[in-house]
Amino acid sequence: MAKRSSLGPAGGDDNLFAWTVFIILLALFAAGCWIGSFYVSGHPENAFSYRVLRSLGKIDPPKRFKLTAAPRGQFLDTEKLLERYGDQSPAQLDAASDLLLRIYLRNYYQTKERVPYVTGSFNIMGVFRLGPTNFFTSGVVALARSTDNPSLLLEIIFPAEEKNVGNLERMLQTGLDLTLARTLDLTAVVNVRRLPDGRLNLTVVPLLYGSYTSTDDTGTFSLEPPSDLNISAGLPVLNQAAVGKAEEHYAAYLERAGLADETSAPALMRVQKTEAANPEAVPAPAVPPPGTTEMIDGVPVARAVPVETAGEDVPVARAEPASEPATAPTPAPTAPLEPFDAATPPPAAAAPAGGGARSWTLYDAGRMPRGRLLDANAARNLAGQGAPADPVYLSGEFSVAGTGGGRAILRGRRAPRNVRIIADFPAGATPPAQGQTFRRDSSRPFRIDRVEEGPDGFVNVYVREITRP
Repeated sequence: MAKRSSLGPAGGDDNLFAWTVFIILLALFAAGCWIGSFYVSGHPENAFSYRVLRSLGKIDPPKRFKLTAAPRGQFLDTEKLLERYGDQSPAQLDAASDLLLRIYLRNYYQTKERVPYVTGSFNIMGVFRLGPTNFFTSGVVALARSTDNPSLLLEIIFPAEEKNVGNLERMLQTGLDLTLARTLDLTAVVNVRRLPDGRLNLTVVPLLYGSYTSTDDTGTFSLEPPSDLNISAGLPVLNQAAVGKAEEHYAAYLERAGLADETSAPALMRVQKTEAANPEAVPAPAVPPPGTTEMIDGVPVARAVPVETAGEDVPVARAEPASEPATAPTPAPTAPLEPFDAATPPPAAAAPAGGGARSWTLYDAGRMPRGRLLDANAARNLAGQGAPADPVYLSGEFSVAGTGGGRAILRGRRAPRNVRIIADFPAGATPPAQGQTFRRDSSRPFRIDRVEEGPDGFVNVYVREITRP
C-alpha cells in the first residue's frame, strides 16, 4: 500500500508539469498570433501579408483619387528629388521604398506621411508592356529621364485595361516629352533605387488615373486603377537589363534622328481640365483669353527695327527628327520586358491665328510696317497680353516639327524647350517641310499675333507669314 501511494503523487506531478508546458506553449502561440497579426496588418508591402489582408477583405485595391480630395503631399522637382534621396545609403533607400509602397497600398489612409509628388519635364527612353508576372499586371511602364538632369530616371507606371494597351504603346513613343505639372498631375513616388552608375531611378504612379492625349494628335488613352497587384514580383518593375535595353533603344533613336543629346518632341498632356487642388496643391493658372488676328494695312514702310534682348543664359532647343525616321531595331530577348517604339509623328498644328480664311496683306522683304523684332526667347514674355497693339515680329533660326493644313509647328534653335511656334501661311503658300531648318532675319520676319501659356506648361507663339518669298 505504501508503494502504491508513493506512485500516485509522482504521476500527478508529471501531469502537472505536462499541463504547465502545454499552457506555456499555448500562451506563446497566442502571443505569436497576436504579434503576427500586427506585423501582417502593418506590412502590406510583404507578399504574404498582402495576400492575407486581401483574402480577409482588410485592404482594398488601389483607388482613383480626385485632385480636390488627394492625399496630402509635397511637390518635388528634379533638384529637390535628388536633394532628398541622392545622399541616402542603400539601406535608407530600401526603408524609404518600403514606407512609400506601404502607404500606397493602404490608399494613403490614416497616414501622417506627406506623399512625394514628382513635377518637371521628362523624355521617354523606352516603353515596356506589363504582364501577369509584373507588380502591375496590365498596362505599360515607361522609362524616362529628366530633361533638367539626366541623373534622374523615372519608371512611370501607366495601369490600363488590356483593350487600351495598344493605344498606350502607340502614343508613349520613344522621344515623347512628359510634363508632370502640380496643377494637373498627382504622380506619386512608390519606390526609389540607385543604379550601379549612381543615377537615381524612381518608380511613380499617377494617382488620378486620368485621360491623356498627345500634342501630335495621335489619339487618347485612359488609365484605370489596378484591380490587383502581384506583390511578390516586387519593385522596381524594370531590372538592370531592361534599363540597359531602354538606353540602347534611346541612343539608337537619337542617332537615327540626328538629335545627338537634344531633341524636340511631341508632348503628353491631360485631356480634361481639373478642379482647383486641395490646400496642399497650387491652383491652376488662369488661361489668358485668345487674342484676335490684326489685319495689316498694306502701306509699305521701312523694315522692322531689331530690339535688344536681355543677356540671359538661353538653353539650346532640341533639334527635330528627320521626316522619315527609320524603324528601331528589335531589342534582344535578354530583358524580361520588350520595349515598344514607333516612328515619331509631327506635333499637331494649332487652329489658325485668325480663325478664318488664310488671306492677308503680304509685303516685299524689308517693306513691312515698322515694329519691334524679337527672338523666340523674348517672345515668350508676351504671354497673356493678347494681340499686340503695334506690330511685333519674330526672327531667328527655326526647325520644323510638323506641318499640315497651311500651318507649321516650329522650334526656335535657341529658345527654351517649352516654347512652341505655330506659324500660319497664306493661301497658296507651301509651308516648309518637316525636319527642315531655316532662318528669318529682320527683312523677312514672322508677324506675332499673340502668345499664350497653355495648361500643359508650353508657351504657344502664334505667328503668320507676311512677306513674299
